[in-house]
Amino acid sequence: MRIHASDHETTVTVRGTRGPAVLLVHSLGLDRRMWDPVLDRLAAGRRVFAYDVRGHGSAAGAPLPFTMAATAADLVAVLDALELDTAHVAGLSLGGAIAQSAAVAAPARFASLTLLAAPDRALPEAFEERARIAETGGMAPLIEPTLERWFTPGALAADTDGVRYARECLASFDPVTWASIWRGYGGLDVYERLRGFPAPALALAGDADASIPVDGMAAIAARIGVGGAEFEVVAGAPHIQTLERPEAVADALGGFLPAEIDIP
Repeated sequence: MRIHASDHETTVTVRGTRGPAVLLVHSLGLDRRMWDPVLDRLAAGRRVFAYDVRGHGSAAGAPLPFTMAATAADLVAVLDALELDTAHVAGLSLGGAIAQSAAVAAPARFASLTLLAAPDRALPEAFEERARIAETGGMAPLIEPTLERWFTPGALAADTDGVRYARECLASFDPVTWASIWRGYGGLDVYERLRGFPAPALALAGDADASIPVDGMAAIAARIGVGGAEFEVVAGAPHIQTLERPEAVADALGGFLPAEIDIP
């Protein structure tokens, strides 16, 4: 379905017809299809929504510059467009940063927060380098280094469906938009700001993640809420967990998120 989000339109994939609402936010450089491998499992007893973040997929034409404040406002606007007072929000990588930014700005809209391989502070020098490479050389020199951060060597060697999908997304990405997104990502400002987050939270780390190691995600989990978020490690998962370990991710999310249960 097409909806209006702040200053642009985006597309939402919908699964499930009843139960708690779950909103999924994808990683930088991909789109809502990143969640496809887990959607059907999550939709058992839940209404699941995955949307394209501004600058990505069907929302590629959203106005620039990209900022974290704008993406936080977009998330709330998506909830409004879907007529959801609250939702269980889960985000991977940039999607998790967006979810945290929205949780800081509008915590009452969150029934829970789940972070998958998501930072709570930026790496400005690394982010600026990725922006400059796109501006000077286009997307071609970024594709393989990005895939190496996202996937395990085994998946890359096998050229799995997930790897091919991610490569296609990166190859078609607009370099100007890519640069704006990385610079906006550098404005992430949620560190230590979710100590008072009132809803349940879960953090998922991949033990094969080349971008955010297990101990880094554990530290992020400890900074959410009064006693810290629940924390789990997804065995064998790289940075883009859903494209290489979807069953394990669905199990972890399914164990955390409430669902409407059929009563015989």
